[in-house]
Amino acid sequence: MARVHAWSSRPAWPSRRRWLVRASAGAAGLACPALWAERPGPRARVLLGLTREDSLFHLPLVVARQLGYFTDEGLDVRLVGWGSTAAVARALRQGRIDVAAASYLQLIVQRLQDQPWQSFVLMGRSPMVAMGVSTAQLPQFDHVVQLRGQCIGVAAESLAARLLAQALLAKAGLSPAEVHWLELPAGAADLVAWDQGRIQALSHADPLMTQLERRGELRLLADARTLRGTEDVFDGPLPSTCLFAHRGYVKARAHIVQGLTQAVLRSLRWLQTAAPADLLAAVPATHTWADRALYLAAYFRVREGYSPDGILDDEAAHNAWRVVQGLEGVGLRPDVAARMASAHTNAFVLQARRVIGAPT
Repeated sequence: MARVHAWSSRPAWPSRRRWLVRASAGAAGLACPALWAERPGPRARVLLGLTREDSLFHLPLVVARQLGYFTDEGLDVRLVGWGSTAAVARALRQGRIDVAAASYLQLIVQRLQDQPWQSFVLMGRSPMVAMGVSTAQLPQFDHVVQLRGQCIGVAAESLAARLLAQALLAKAGLSPAEVHWLELPAGAADLVAWDQGRIQALSHADPLMTQLERRGELRLLADARTLRGTEDVFDGPLPSTCLFAHRGYVKARAHIVQGLTQAVLRSLRWLQTAAPADLLAAVPATHTWADRALYLAAYFRVREGYSPDGILDDEAAHNAWRVVQGLEGVGLRPDVAARMASAHTNAFVLQARRVIGAPT
């Protein structure tokens, strides 16, 4: 099978396209000289923590790096993998990273635990996870209530995977205590547990879900990779991956946060129209899991889950807080409205739109 080589910098664009991008950026800079004047000096370093670099959750960041969008903003962004959202949160608390890329749901949990963090650009507008049952283990399955006493595997890297399973159970009148849970670390362990018959249901992300569907081994129960599927399960929109940092960092390093936002927004727009060949050329070959057909199939299953504009709207934010408080067992807080209001800012995205232009 032919391999696609990883790029050490952005792919070579046709000269006319490169000139047009540079020219539009320059025009935007003239329109907003104050913003561009405060951009950091050459290659301001940013340690950005995430679960796994090859995860589709973080594809906008990989694209931003590979196409040189971070470099255009004067940033030297190092993507650091931690394996799970909990580990990413721990690294941010310990000051081992500057910025975190994780689910907005995880940010809510941390804010309810008094962590002074703030998100500033939304990358995912759906959780990008799905849940199904094993066609071999439960061949006669016809209702979620039949999961009582069964084992559900959930992705360790995604809080949304557990919340999706809990939401489905709740709709069937089951509590989390009525099933067994197996947290699956990323990698081969996911498929091993499935193949060994240790789990009867699975709530996970791609490529695993698409792979099992294509093999006929999984019967889908809920699909929060799509906007419609997300609303069906969670009774409204549910935001996913975002960038967040300590509020002190957001305030003191506003020029860096602005640069990150502009790079990510360009990446999100690129993903809206990227052809399969463009995508395979842009991402490192190691990210395609040695199966480019599966990679593309999984990507197109989640594509509509990427935010087109980086904005977190009020409806999605409110629903996310409701879901976390209701299903994660954190309890209602009397000051939740104030916490919700300060947990995210759209100011950097709105400024980025003025610099690079609003979506067309």
